[in-house]
Amino acid sequence: MKQLFTPLLLLALAYVGLHAGELALVDGSNHDMRIVQSNAEQIELRSTGVDPQIVFETKGGTQPTPEQHILSFEYFCPDGIDFVEVFYAKDSKRPGWSQSRQLEGGALPKAEAWQPYAINLQTGTKGKWTPSNTVIRLDFGRSADKQIQLRNLQLRAPTVAEQINAAELEAIQAKKIATAEVIEAYVMRADWPTRISGVSVCDVHIHIEGKIENDTGAPVLLVEYMPHQNPWDPNSGTVLSTNPIETTYNVVLPRILENGQDRIANRYALATRLEDGKSLKLLSPASWATSLCCAAERDMPRLRPANKKGLGGITYKKGIYHDDLNDLGITASTVNIELSGLVNLGPKSKTIDYVHQGKTWRFNAKAVHEHDKNIKQLTEKGIITSAIILVGKGAGNLVHPDYNTAGIYSMANLTTQTASDHYRAVVSFLAERYSRPDKEHGWITHWIVFNEVDYGWIWTNMGETPMATYMDAYEKAMRLTYIEARRFNPTAEVFISLTHHWSYSPSDKFRAYPPRDLLDRMADYTALSGDYQWAIAYHPYPQSLLKPRTWEDSKATQNFDTRYVTPKNIEILDAYLSQEPFLFNGKTRTIVLSEQGYHTPDYSEKSMMDKAAAIAYTWAKIMPLDSIESFHYHRWVDHPMEGGLKVGFRTLPSDEHEFGVRKEPAFTVYGALETADEAQAIEPLKRYLRINDFSELDTK
Repeated sequence: MKQLFTPLLLLALAYVGLHAGELALVDGSNHDMRIVQSNAEQIELRSTGVDPQIVFETKGGTQPTPEQHILSFEYFCPDGIDFVEVFYAKDSKRPGWSQSRQLEGGALPKAEAWQPYAINLQTGTKGKWTPSNTVIRLDFGRSADKQIQLRNLQLRAPTVAEQINAAELEAIQAKKIATAEVIEAYVMRADWPTRISGVSVCDVHIHIEGKIENDTGAPVLLVEYMPHQNPWDPNSGTVLSTNPIETTYNVVLPRILENGQDRIANRYALATRLEDGKSLKLLSPASWATSLCCAAERDMPRLRPANKKGLGGITYKKGIYHDDLNDLGITASTVNIELSGLVNLGPKSKTIDYVHQGKTWRFNAKAVHEHDKNIKQLTEKGIITSAIILVGKGAGNLVHPDYNTAGIYSMANLTTQTASDHYRAVVSFLAERYSRPDKEHGWITHWIVFNEVDYGWIWTNMGETPMATYMDAYEKAMRLTYIEARRFNPTAEVFISLTHHWSYSPSDKFRAYPPRDLLDRMADYTALSGDYQWAIAYHPYPQSLLKPRTWEDSKATQNFDTRYVTPKNIEILDAYLSQEPFLFNGKTRTIVLSEQGYHTPDYSEKSMMDKAAAIAYTWAKIMPLDSIESFHYHRWVDHPMEGGLKVGFRTLPSDEHEFGVRKEPAFTVYGALETADEAQAIEPLKRYLRINDFSELDTK
């Protein structure tokens, strides 16, 4: 049985309040490793040979305490490193490196955001390491041209989580695996005796209808499951009546209960009693609402961008920002809505009250008005807005109870009625506010539910979790977001956010999941519990985020088993989703390429041409694909804390240029796409790509 953690490699860290011994670089110690940058905040390294190594020692040579036996740091490494070796010594001038003073540190998985790493020197060396060994050598794999950034290197005491013993961890893991097996059996069951035909929600009633097939002769009961209850645990629901359901049935229920609870998000299943007279056996899977058209409180149009050009992560700014939006011809954008900002209230916070399910909820007025300003200006400019819902670690009871602090964001907590009601209230508040016909605060058309969920450990964390359990929680969040958004906008769509990794075997299957498998599971839930208009927010970066020449991506192949989906083989995404199990009303679901960009390792002419050529190449690939609604370029301006990535349309900010300077010719090329100036702008790039015409590319 695979352990969730090992005594050696620990990635679940909490740094606050820990007394730590800082580590500093030893000058001249690097071998096959170039120090690109080193300052008080971070170190940027690039391997130059097959034995890259670098040495650190405690500042001032001071010895750590015996409790400070955890070597830890944070790292940013888009390509990952196969393995790390740790050597230790007492003297940096005469270290006498030896395999007898070495331990294996495991791999550094791909990290496209800052990730913690830690290793227990005491356990890993079976007590051989002592505090007198203040010199640490790190060997990073056996490959040249690997780029890694490090920060917060230290020797520290273990966290509470790191002190949990192996037996406890194994018990926790066994319980998670058992739950996942129950969920898997429920989702993949093919021999249901019967199914509910439809659940229709109107303004005051809910209609549940169908015909019982394969009559077992036992009384058939209708069972209701609230959002936090799980039908794979049949007894968690409520039997609505002791009167058995007739063979052909059309049950009408009041939608709003006396306490104000709205049944719009409840699920319904058919069941019978077991011999004990108490336990339930499901005869059908539980069905969500299959029709919400009569529940829509407004009539909103389906907004579509005027072209495929988008820009990601837009926030309100003045000045040249608006000029750039115009010059780039942006018609679509993503905005981040971090829920902790909305729900956190101080004693003097001004609030906005909102009634949902008979209860008044209060939201932070300052945070709301910042979103108002941003979204309204985009709507006024004719830009179609997609909102990325993010659950920050400070979002109170919205944070999943299994969340690990290694994650940047959390899975939503839908495990209790209180937390589920809170999440629904937040989404309902946002959907109502940004779906008003008068565009008072602007419009949101698409709802992207969390970020890059296939890399759950980093971006949508609910601890180390089997995929079946993880996707059961995530799909529930998708459904609830959809239901609340459709109350105010009958054309709203919800999107699953995925990286470019597509089909592979993650190094830790409880922390990351192949996007292809997650899409398959979304189709499984559609068949199981009723269809709805979910869509795809894909991030087709180049194979390596550090290498913009996407046309050279060797692992982006023309088949469904491809390791990556990048611009080189983007048609694979369209083809895969055009298969029957993924269609919605007979059509391919909407695809938004909601985050991707092309790195300029420096600002040389070659780097700038690579960027421009990648943009032109990508457009030739995506234009024939009608399913791709827009391409949201990431980002506007290079960011100094993005792990060395420089993917912006503008260079890093400086004292002279607050928003950097435009990267040419990429900026001009992007602005010219889908305009009368396109042919002239991309003509020089054909020679750069060694083609006579973009029609030579392998487009669909």
